[in-house]
Amino acid sequence: MKTLVLGLGNTILRDDGIGIYAVRALAGRVDGAADCRESECAGLDLVEMLRGYDRALIVDSIQLEGEDPGTVFRLKPDDLRITARLASLHDIDLVTALALGRRLGFAMPADVTVYAVQVADALTLGEECTEAVAGVLPGLVDEIAGEISGGGCAKISRPLGERKRRDA
Repeated sequence: MKTLVLGLGNTILRDDGIGIYAVRALAGRVDGAADCRESECAGLDLVEMLRGYDRALIVDSIQLEGEDPGTVFRLKPDDLRITARLASLHDIDLVTALALGRRLGFAMPADVTVYAVQVADALTLGEECTEAVAGVLPGLVDEIAGEISGGGCAKISRPLGERKRRDA
């Protein structure tokens, strides 16, 4: 099975770089069992990045109201909504990129998992993650390495359906 681990983000915006930092830490551990790539791009670029893979593990940041920084969510494409701010083809989301690639006849991954890390600060210029986000990096890398090897390990991620419930 041809596997891609794709880290998304921007390493000069504090926690937004978590996807790239995770892929960098993982690259030396997968010994050719997966291709590790990083990108600051998304949109239409996702079609080409995902093309030709059977499985994709994507690591990125997320901002959900009421969640603790450093919480790691494990998402499937069905968990993601098409963006309401779609202004042009340059702003397509993951679900649309997968569908577009398939419609164009490209081999696109059938198995896609997104590891989304709740950020504390993704707007301040800085090349280090906040303490809460940096603290989950080792466990996140271990979990993804276990996923790739099939050997498993302790999961720090949780499905989106297990979000913290806010008191009414």
